[in-house]
Amino acid sequence: MEWANYLHGMAKADAKCWSGIPVAQLEDALDKIPLRKGAKKLFRTLNDRRVNTVILSAGLSILANRAREELNADLAIANDLVSRDGRLTGEIKVNVSLTEKMSLVKRIATIFDLQCKQIALVGDRSNDLTIPECIRIAIYPKDINTIRNADFVIDDLIRILDVLDST
Repeated sequence: MEWANYLHGMAKADAKCWSGIPVAQLEDALDKIPLRKGAKKLFRTLNDRRVNTVILSAGLSILANRAREELNADLAIANDLVSRDGRLTGEIKVNVSLTEKMSLVKRIATIFDLQCKQIALVGDRSNDLTIPECIRIAIYPKDINTIRNADFVIDDLIRILDVLDST
């Protein structure tokens, strides 16, 4: 919980720093952030297999939506920076808090008519992997608790396919 409060505070502080900046300027800067190596191949394969894909992030919707478009994911849910007249206001609308992330996973399961055992959670922090009924895949884990919460630990996005094929 302490970590969640820290990150939420950081998101608010970042949003305040960007107050007054044109949205287009921030989008241009964020567009320079590359997708992780292997992401396009992974999502292309998942799409070919007709696997539903969702990007659920406690990060920024600008990044999550760009990834959704580039990777052809079914859905992206993340936090919105508030803007008015094309400029950031310094506020953030929290759609995905770290503490509520797993309740969103359960709602997504309902949307796609899936049981938890049919869902693979992929993340780098322990709060990404808190539903034991799901397949929990830690990628580039940030701490020991992430490794403890994971069913699988990987260091390459393409290995997600191996995990899914083995379960």
